[in-house]
Amino acid sequence: MKKLFLFLLLAVASAPAAFAQAAPGGAQSSKDYTGGATTESGNTGFGVKGGYNLANVYGDDAGSGRSSSNTFHAGLYGQFGFNDFSSIQVEALYSRQGTKFTDGVDNLRLDYLSVPVLYVGNITDAFSFHIGPQASVLTKVVSGDKDLDINDNGFKSFDLSGVGGLEYRLGPARLGARYNLGLTKIFEDAKVYNNVFQVYLGFGFTQ
Repeated sequence: MKKLFLFLLLAVASAPAAFAQAAPGGAQSSKDYTGGATTESGNTGFGVKGGYNLANVYGDDAGSGRSSSNTFHAGLYGQFGFNDFSSIQVEALYSRQGTKFTDGVDNLRLDYLSVPVLYVGNITDAFSFHIGPQASVLTKVVSGDKDLDINDNGFKSFDLSGVGGLEYRLGPARLGARYNLGLTKIFEDAKVYNNVFQVYLGFGFTQ
């Protein structure tokens, strides 16, 4: 699964030039950070966002008897346009992840501070795809109702994910869906990785 996702990352990363030739101008143009021109595009600006996490874990050592955890994420974003088609979006998010166990084991909650750095390509004036890496720092672990020490219990404090998703923009509002595939292990000595599907709503302030 990881190999397939990495292949898709490379494939989409090579697509912007081809899409840019086909994309119409006008409404899609944005503030160009390579030249300084300013237009009415929604490709550049800042805002807030938040939404739903459907979180679980996967891997050779993840075992069975699990179900997805229904949680949330919230934070801020900044989007920086470069031309009619391309922009970069950087976010700072609080994301609650983990898994539920169905065989009597205490549920596992993992709280992260996450920073996705995403390439955004406009498919239409309102519809875009997002793809890129996400770096996260583990801030809290809860098993059942008990807080666990991150280091003493073998958890890794850093998590790297690959992110891919789609977004629809209507005026200042944004509605999107994303898939986050964990690429680094949650535990030092076990092949267990994060696996999160997200749906979010954002509100932006266009520059």
